[in-house]
Amino acid sequence: MTNARFEFKEHLLREGQRLAAQLLVEYEFTPKGDRKTKEEIAEEAGISRMQLHRWDTTDENFIAYKNYLASRVVDSQLSLVYSKLIDGIKNGSMKGIELYLKRIGDLNDKSEVTINTTGGDESFEDRKAALLERLKGNEQN
Repeated sequence: MTNARFEFKEHLLREGQRLAAQLLVEYEFTPKGDRKTKEEIAEEAGISRMQLHRWDTTDENFIAYKNYLASRVVDSQLSLVYSKLIDGIKNGSMKGIELYLKRIGDLNDKSEVTINTTGGDESFEDRKAALLERLKGNEQN
């Protein structure tokens, strides 16, 4: 299996790497007091603590696979995120409303200004003053 977003090749994972990655992701999502130690994770994966550390810090394929697994955990919480967004909107959160409108495409941060530089007897300064006046009008709306 190849995953383009995370750029790992699952068929290149060595023995113990799948399990080690799963256990490391579980480690990150578990409260500190309830976590296994890295030594316990290495033992469960059938490798040394140093090998686990090397994979976790230098093996790009392993790291990408571990990140893919972590992403799947986060993705599983999407319904919770949406429910909290709706709760915020119901409570009048302007940020929640803004995020929702951006998500459905009814609000964006883009502004467009068109400057007509052709024809007319107006000087640059006159055109600039007219543009600034129009911009002031837009800010008041």
